[in-house]
Amino acid sequence: MRILLFICLILSLNNLSAQYYATNETIIKDSAYTIPLFTASYARQFTASDMANRFGSNNNIGGSFAVKTKKGWYYGFKGNFLWGADVRQNNILDALKNSDGLITNTEGTPTKVYLDQRGSSFFITGGKLFNVLAPNSNSGFLIYAGPGMLQHKISIKFSDEIKSLSDEHKKGYDRYSVGFALNGFAGYMYLSKNRLINLFGGIDITQGWTKSLRKFNYDTGLPDNKVNSDFLYGFRLGWIIRLNKRTQEEYYYQ
Repeated sequence: MRILLFICLILSLNNLSAQYYATNETIIKDSAYTIPLFTASYARQFTASDMANRFGSNNNIGGSFAVKTKKGWYYGFKGNFLWGADVRQNNILDALKNSDGLITNTEGTPTKVYLDQRGSSFFITGGKLFNVLAPNSNSGFLIYAGPGMLQHKISIKFSDEIKSLSDEHKKGYDRYSVGFALNGFAGYMYLSKNRLINLFGGIDITQGWTKSLRKFNYDTGLPDNKVNSDFLYGFRLGWIIRLNKRTQEEYYYQ
């Protein structure tokens, strides 16, 4: 009889324990918490305004560090590197071409010169995660924006030696520009419960006001004091590395 009562007691305690953890599973599953994040992303960008007169579309790779708080606030900083082969202002070296329309090296042999786009940007960001249409409390629609800087230039590359395009002379043609910029993002962020699939995607836009640091362009023979309106937009997709410690849910309920 005592053994039977003991067995019944053990079964009862086991049942109560199961109910307790089942209840806590629901509570933890729906809770939000602070998560530090590293991200790596790629965006295909398109140009508008003054920047569209100089460059076409480009590639953009970026990285960021951010923190999502328990209440859904999102803040951090991000940096990007951009490059592309579509240079629309491709007449900057016309004065260096011979009667056949070719640029020659120091030995008088025609050589190929390539024009590309190079640039970078850096921003401080702040925004909000809205827990809507999300599988858990740490995912949802993400919106953020922030100030920073944008820089870009025309990269001039060739394999032979060209005296008129030494490293110093190239500065008179490359239109190297730097200025204040604003960046904004609107999309969706997903953080999985098993920590294996953490990603985000959405529309990324940048508005910059840049000015040439060269002051004088060799091809035009004129100073360059114009403030350019540079607009970039595209879709950004990225992977997230979470830095938060494992929660009780991740230990017991995955």
